Amino acid sequence: MRGEIVQLTSWKNQAETLFFIEKKQIKEISSLTNVSIRSISKHLNTLPHYAKEVERRKATNQDRREYFRKNKRKNRASKSHLAITGESLRREHEQAVRVLSSEKFY
Repeated sequence: MRGEIVQLTSWKNQAETLFFIEKKQIKEISSLTNVSIRSISKHLNTLPHYAKEVERRKATNQDRREYFRKNKRKNRASKSHLAITGESLRREHEQAVRVLSSEKFY
């Protein structure tokens, strides 16, 4: 019984350390501690600073998504102005011929 209590508190402490200090996700914590996602989530929800950490992570992820979305737009815009060369026309023509030839025989 005593060993179970120590083990029980150790996975909880380990889960808190992994979540708050090492910034791991609950799925990763579950695989590292061999405890179910549900148990870890229930335990973390009981902690007072869990909600703040979740909000901080949401804000960070939202900023990251916004950054990548803006860069994707910039890259897409810069690629649309590429010059058409004879080589690119030849490649597109060969690709179209292959597609049309394969459709003919089906």
